[in-house]
Formats: sequence, C-alpha cells, structure tokens
Amino acid sequence: MSNCPYCSFTREDAWIVGDDVVAIPHPSPLASCHVLVAPRRHVPAFYDLDVGEQRQIWEVLNELRKRITLSLNVEGFDVGFVDGEHDDPDAHTYVHVIPRISGDHVDLPSDAEWVNLDS
Repeated sequence: MSNCPYCSFTREDAWIVGDDVVAIPHPSPLASCHVLVAPRRHVPAFYDLDVGEQRQIWEVLNELRKRITLSLNVEGFDVGFVDGEHDDPDAHTYVHVIPRISGDHVDLPSDAEWVNLDS
C-alpha cells in the first residue's frame, strides 16, 4: 500500500530495518525517542503475524530499549500495541515505544493495548 507509512517508509529515516520489521520515528512524537515498530507485511492485527514475525517485533523492541536507554535517563517504557479492523484494507498493526522520563507526563493514546516495561 503506497499510502501506508509502514509500507512506504524511507530507509534513511528508519531506526531499524529488518526483513520482517521496521522501526520509524513517530511523525508527531509524544516524548523524546517515541518510535513506532511495525511488521513489513501489511496485516491489520498483531496476531495475524506468524510466530517468527511476532518474535522479531519483540527483538526490535528489546533493541530499541537498549539504544534509547544509552541516550536518555529512562525510568521505563510504555509499549502500546495497535490493531486495525480486519475489514479496513488500510489497517496495518504497529507498536508504540514511548520512553518514560522523570518529570515528563505523556497521555498515552487510547487506541492501544499498553504494556509497562521497566528499563
């Protein structure tokens, strides 16, 4: 899909590009180093991915946690899984990665299922 930001990303802008996963900066970040992780395969929901693709997303999330922790004083991370509707051809599942920084307050988007990952 040419208008899908996860299918038509620019490699130069991506933090991580793998065979099955891409990590790109959020276009309107809620915090410093707010990153979006998405499968390269255009599917509406996380559980539409096979186990290997899901594993790669978790591996990229772990790598991002390491990288961001090296550059910011992070208390932890909020990770939000976003799924689209199966009848929407534009829907592409993705994951927010938002570092928790002391003194910052972020209103997490309500369209995601959030997991609190300590640093």
